[in-house]
This record gives sequence, structure tokens and C-alpha cells, in this order.
Amino acid sequence: MRRPSLSSLIVLAVTLGVGSGALEVGLRASPQHGMGPGAIAALLVVSIGLATAYLVVAALIGWATRQRPYGMLIGALVLVHGALWYRFDLVLNRFATDPRVWGGMLGILLVAAGLAVVLDAVVERGRVVVALLALIVGAFGTSLAVTRSAAVVGQPRNNRKNVLIITVDTLRADHIAPYGADNATPNFSALAKQGALFETVVASAPVTEPSHLAIMTGQPPYQSGVAANGTRLGDRPALVWRAFHDAGYTTGAFVSGFPLHSRFGWSQGMDVYDDDFGSFQGLHSLSLVKAWDQIFLPAHTLRERRGDLTVKRALAFLGQHDDDAFFMWVHLFDPHGPYEAPGYPFDPPTDGAPLDLPRYWPAADRAITSTDWLKGAYDAEIRYSDGLVGQLIDGLRFHNLLDDTVVVLTADHGESLTEHDYLFDHGDHLYDASLMVPLIVRAPGLARPGYRVPCQVSNEDVAPTLLAMLGLTHAPGQDAILRAGRDLSGMAAGGACDDRAIVSSTVSVRFVDQPPVDHIPRAGSQADPQGQGRQPDLLRSGR
Repeated sequence: MRRPSLSSLIVLAVTLGVGSGALEVGLRASPQHGMGPGAIAALLVVSIGLATAYLVVAALIGWATRQRPYGMLIGALVLVHGALWYRFDLVLNRFATDPRVWGGMLGILLVAAGLAVVLDAVVERGRVVVALLALIVGAFGTSLAVTRSAAVVGQPRNNRKNVLIITVDTLRADHIAPYGADNATPNFSALAKQGALFETVVASAPVTEPSHLAIMTGQPPYQSGVAANGTRLGDRPALVWRAFHDAGYTTGAFVSGFPLHSRFGWSQGMDVYDDDFGSFQGLHSLSLVKAWDQIFLPAHTLRERRGDLTVKRALAFLGQHDDDAFFMWVHLFDPHGPYEAPGYPFDPPTDGAPLDLPRYWPAADRAITSTDWLKGAYDAEIRYSDGLVGQLIDGLRFHNLLDDTVVVLTADHGESLTEHDYLFDHGDHLYDASLMVPLIVRAPGLARPGYRVPCQVSNEDVAPTLLAMLGLTHAPGQDAILRAGRDLSGMAAGGACDDRAIVSSTVSVRFVDQPPVDHIPRAGSQADPQGQGRQPDLLRSGR
């Protein structure tokens, strides 16, 4: 076979790189990402550069081997974008050993190879036209990226109170100072002194996604139908921020864990939904970077981000909308395992038999032999999270918004720290270690400072309480929404304690399509004066 012209191949590779790189950014851009013009420009440069480099390598391989070099460029584009789309959008929650995963990927490889063979001669004859079309597509993609990332314009506050919900993932109430722990958490303590603290708070589920859905809708798993991570939410009018958005609030969320990724439906009703876990905004959304991540990065680094990056983005949003009425949710994932608090030395004992730690922990942690060291590392993560909460409060104070904002601090679930021989994990059992969480509400004029509410409540009560405090309980569409959660605003203001039993749920088998679900009621603290609760036999049902 005659060796093709290297210069013509390189020119075509570059133009295809410009077109495909710019178009990918344009198609992925959205105002919900909260990316300004500078961030979009930087992402365009990187995307075009990566796509061009990838296609130039493909061109050099084709030129050197004389194997359908022009078609290889098209095949290379189809392969990387098709394979990553299939893996991340269609079979994301399936293991690589599943035939639906490797079979589909193999099919895409064969399709890409077939296109390379079929289109080689066509592309070679029409390479000038293909190059021009690629440049036109690049211009279109750039324009699309700019227009689709336009900043959100909010509405003036007009004496309305803002809302800030902070959820700290995997935070046990008994490991922070306001609930009696010997663990220095001054910012949590300050919130408790300035607001109402609920002493006995039971999570609706010991799993991130279903429990957060309960927090944000007032609907526990037995009502919402969501009992496991990785569940697509569908249309959810009950999400509390949708009521605030309809009332003219600018809504923004900044999450740190993959179970809350927008791909599952969490971004509906949000003006800005920041679930980008990279320090370079938007980078890890690019197909070529996803491919690199899959091959070279440990799995957990793709599924979370450290809290300081999350808070940095949240404070930027706060600065942009300090004159607007806003609803903001900040989710911090740091206390979730593995425990890697900045500044806490990684020097665990590794002599003897390693502990039976969760399989998602990295290899270095799985060699640890001391439960005491891990408990200390968990507490260090909590102290780190406390500092991040302090930064958010300082941000409100800097913009003179602290007393005009209802601040809610809570958690989705706790963590078993050896209780019931369940080591440093959650989700499989419905014991107090995984269910008892904090709930603190700071709301000047609405919540009594320093008041401790003694009766038992649930984190599913957050959404109804916020709607009541902000006068949106009977906003259009709200009366038709059924919520098991209840309004705690009267108790937060110092009113009578209204105790009740709480039902928590979790899947009893993971990683199956239709898992059975366990439910357990926990008796109220008035029914149990010792405050120990009552945990009878599990009630099991299908989904």
C-alpha cells in the first residue's frame, strides 16, 4: 500500500481535533456548571489540545503502518466518545466483568474499526471538505460553549431570608462537641449556641443517596422508593429547592460525593449544580480524560472531592449572588472512608493481621491493624469538616448575610466504628451507630438560640421545616406533595416537644437490580425515658 502524505494526515488530524474538542465542550456546557468565561476558555483550549494530540498520534500510527490512516482518524473519534458514553451513561453501575459492559465496549470497538475501513477512501478523497467542516463545527462548538454557560441572573432578596443547608456525609452526632464528644469542633458548637439543637435525630437511611433524598424532600425511602445509591430520581417535584426556585430564589448546590452526581437527577431545579470533582473545572467531563482516569487513577479518587475545593466553589457562588435571595446546599464528604484528613499523619500500625475494612478503601489503608488509629483518623476528618463549615459561616458574615440566612447543619448517616463487629462502614445495618446524626438550625428570629430539643426527630423533617420557616408550605404545587417528614419550626422556636417513632430503611443486598429492603422503627425518646431507643426485628419488603 502506498504510504499516505504525512502532512495531509496531520492537517486533517488537527482540524478534526479542533472541531471535536470544541464541540464536546459546547455540548457539555451548561449554566448549571457555574463556569465563567475564563473557565470556559481554558476548558476549550485543553479540550482542543487533547483531541488534537490524540488524533495526531492516531495519524502517525496510520502513516507508519499504512493501515487505513484516514479512516483511522474517524474510527479513533468514534471509539473514544462512543465507549465513554456507553460506559458512563448506560452501564455506569455495572462491573466491568458484566457481559453488558465488556460486550458493549467490544461492539463499539468493532464498529469503530469497521468505520475506519469503510470510510478511509472517502475521507482521503474529500479531506479538504472534511477539514473545512471540522473547522465550522469547531466554531459552532465554541459559540455554543459561550452561550450555554451564561451566568445565572438572580432576583433581589427584598427582606427574604436566604437558606444554607450543610450536609456532612457520614457524621455521627456523638463525635462532635455539641453532642458531648471530646472532639474539638468549635464551629459546630457555635452554631448550636446560636441556634436550636435537636438531641435525638434518626437518619432515614444509612446510605448517602436515599438519606439525602429524604432530607431534601421529606420523603423517606419507603415513600420515595429510593433505597440504594445509583438510583435515578426521575422527576421529583418534592425536592425542596424546587419550591424555592419557583419562589424566585437563586438555587445552587456544591456536592462532594458521586452518589449525588447530577447524572442521577439531582440537578433538577438548580440554577447551579457543581458536581465537578477536579481542581481544573470541567476537565474530568472530557471523554479523553475519563478514559485516562479509568485506567490510571484509584477508583475512589473519581468519586469524591476534598471539602476545601467544594467550599471554594460555594463561596464563589455566594459572592456572585450576595444581593439575591438564594438557596444553597453544600455537601461535604470528608468523614466518609477512607479517612484522609489533611494534616493528620498517615502513620497507622500495620503489624499483625489487617482489619476487615470495606473493599473500596485503598490498599495502603487495608493494611491497617489498629481500630484506635482509625477512630482518631475519623475524628480528624470531622475536625477538618468543622473548619470548612467555619469558612462558610465566615463567608456569610463577610457579605453581611449571616443573620439573614437560615443555616441548617445535618448529616445523611453515621458510621460504625467497630460496633456490632462492623468495621468503619455503613449501609448494611440499621443500628444507632449508622443512624444517629446531628441536626442544628440557626435561624435568627425563628429558632431559639442555645435551645436543645429533647424529643426524637428525623432528618426527613428538614424540608418541611424550611418550607414552614420561609412561608412556602402552601406555595403553588406544595399542597399536593405528600411528605412523611414534619415541620419542626415550632420546636426550634422553643415550643412543645412532639415525639414520635422513626422508620429507617436500607437494602439488605447490594448491587442487584431489585434489592429487598429492610425497615426498622425506632421508638421515640418519650416512650423510652433512657433515650436508648428500641430496635425490634427488621421488617423486610421488596422494592
